[in-house]
Amino acid sequence: MEIENQIERLIVDDRDFIQLESEFDTFCPFEALGMVRSEIRHGNLLAYLLDPLRPHGFNTEILRNFLLAAARNVSVREHVAALKPLDVHLLDLQDAEIRREWRNIDLLIILHSAKLIIPIELKIESSQGREQLKRYRAIVEDTWKQSNGWAHVCIFLTKNEEEPDDLAHWSSLQLADLAQALETAIISTEVSGARLLQAYLRMLRRHHLDDERLNELARKLWSRHSEALAFLADHRPDAVGNLFAALRDQRQEIAIRMSGPSRRLLNDGDQASIMRFAFEGWDNLRGFKTSRWTESKRLILLELKREGLKLVAYLYLGPGVGSEREEYASALDKHRLHRPTARAGRDWMCLAKRDLFKANESDDIDVENITLMISKTLEAFAADVFQHFNPILAPFRDPSNSDAADYNISTHA
Repeated sequence: MEIENQIERLIVDDRDFIQLESEFDTFCPFEALGMVRSEIRHGNLLAYLLDPLRPHGFNTEILRNFLLAAARNVSVREHVAALKPLDVHLLDLQDAEIRREWRNIDLLIILHSAKLIIPIELKIESSQGREQLKRYRAIVEDTWKQSNGWAHVCIFLTKNEEEPDDLAHWSSLQLADLAQALETAIISTEVSGARLLQAYLRMLRRHHLDDERLNELARKLWSRHSEALAFLADHRPDAVGNLFAALRDQRQEIAIRMSGPSRRLLNDGDQASIMRFAFEGWDNLRGFKTSRWTESKRLILLELKREGLKLVAYLYLGPGVGSEREEYASALDKHRLHRPTARAGRDWMCLAKRDLFKANESDDIDVENITLMISKTLEAFAADVFQHFNPILAPFRDPSNSDAADYNISTHA
């Protein structure tokens, strides 16, 4: 009875809860159109807003703010030298041309007077494909040649902290930086399209970005109603848990899908929130089965892990019992795909990471379609990490083991 009274005080009497509820009880046209996770629809809207010729009322304001955000946030390398805040401020943007899905490139900004080309690859929930960014850059460089005076600034616009594969030529820009640029346009301009843009920003904050104002309301509510909220959290429908369970039921099929002509993946056991897979060919490497991680004693495993409302794929070098583990760590350290400059742990080294899926509490998850999507992303992840790390592991091949050749452990993955 006491917990019922606490829930009543939370839902009926607490003004902060009523305010928080109202934030999520407002009609949002973008949610109604199923736009939250649809990169195609996000791209369509951004192309419209960035185009000065569209009748949204912002003229060049949104385009200029976006370019300023890019100039301030992209990594400082040779290829971004043409994009500086002062230059952006002085650019004539009236002749800007915005192309959508030209040669499969999500967005393309062409500034004719400045002879500047800006391809943009947008990722909301998905991850970049293998060689995707390099292929798009080659198309742009071949069409607008630097020898003819064109400069290229390649922008990887992403929600997650994911470095572009073609790192020497693409720079990451976070979705939060885009949101800030759009908010600045609303503040500085009073136009008819402002209300629609505000609705879009509210949707971004609810589903994709941290909103400090909402976070503060949540902190207040937890401080006053921790028992009631904990009870509700413990008894919420676990849609992500159901999704993970469905994936676990298909773990044999997933291992087969991740396998390819030069690689075979095996199941390596699972836990309540983790599924593990192994590259069979690496079993023949010298000192590879010296781990104290799992019963198989493999040093390197691919994991599908549930982290709250997220599903994430990892490739880990785990703890070992002998000097072999240190040899592997030394060989792999500088070749990590995930945060290669960060200090690696003594027992655990994350070699690669890819976000697969993130849900919201209120999501009605289409388990069948999402499991298929995750399986395809896992297949690409397995192919990418094998292609990258297989040549690095070649020195660990045991020449006396004639079976090793059958698993393609060579410098040619």
